[in-house]
Amino acid sequence: MSPQFVDFNADGQADIVAGIFDGSPHLARGTEKGFEQPTSILDREGARIVLNAFWNFDAKKWDSTKRCDPAGPAAEKDGHITSAVAMDIDGDDDPDLLLGDHKSGRIWVRMNEGKKGEPAFATRNTALLVDGKPTDVPGTVATLRLVDWNGDGLMDLAVGSMGDAYGAGEGGGVYLFLNAGDAKNARFGTMQTLLAASPKGASGATRPDAGIYMDFADVDNDGDLDMAVGGYSIWTPPAKTLSAEETAQLAALKKELEKSVKAYAELNAGATKATQGLEGDAAEAKREEHYKAHEEEYAKLGKERTRVSAEIAKLEPGTQRSSAVWLYEQRTPARKSTPPLP
Repeated sequence: MSPQFVDFNADGQADIVAGIFDGSPHLARGTEKGFEQPTSILDREGARIVLNAFWNFDAKKWDSTKRCDPAGPAAEKDGHITSAVAMDIDGDDDPDLLLGDHKSGRIWVRMNEGKKGEPAFATRNTALLVDGKPTDVPGTVATLRLVDWNGDGLMDLAVGSMGDAYGAGEGGGVYLFLNAGDAKNARFGTMQTLLAASPKGASGATRPDAGIYMDFADVDNDGDLDMAVGGYSIWTPPAKTLSAEETAQLAALKKELEKSVKAYAELNAGATKATQGLEGDAAEAKREEHYKAHEEEYAKLGKERTRVSAEIAKLEPGTQRSSAVWLYEQRTPARKSTPPLP
């Protein structure tokens, strides 16, 4: 999620840094023949860089740890990395890491204590402070982007938020932290809103509502940055007025769907029962055995649910969710440099 092209190891080749849902930042090294397979970025002691929640590849399950919490009082809530960008925060010519928290609006920093071409990351995270306080991005962090928004030669930080990706709760937006530091030390100022959090409730796919990803370019060549935003649009089409015949048809379809859902749940209950008392590979093998034994039933039920749901949607349109990319053209005056904070 939120990949970034950057020469991470100072070898003259572009690499890819990205946070993914397993809870840690990854690096795909660039070579003359292309990119290598991504691997976890490790700290100076060879441990994975995480917040709290992460996928444990050895135990094959979700796990949690406090080993990366800041020194001193424990973090107030568990975190889960899904986005990361490399940035030289302290001007020592090597990449540090900014880590976006999928569980909260926090952005964390993992300092690079090595040297150019030889990264050695600290063993603990530190909170990115804005106005002396930890960041609090509305809707939790979905993606991070570095961009020189105001043209002063310093990289600013843009953040896309997740928002409620499935329900009717407030959606995501795009926020900006201008870098008011200097070439030696990045210092981010008060959060600004580039795209307000979505209130949802639209009757059409009018904007990105959740899972916000964005990038920037001067699309219309007018000297300022425009913004492309990808995400899920969530809307509910206007209700239809049904005839008596259609009302009866809808009721029958709903009963059919309820029956199918119940049958599917019973199949899944069988998988749960089959794996009771088992863990790890043994549980996974037994679960796979159950699915194979009932493969035709699962396929039949899945196909039937899809058909019935589509028929219901024709009569009673429900909440729709689709992904798209929107272009937001900047109409404000050309960029102006912002002087550093005192």
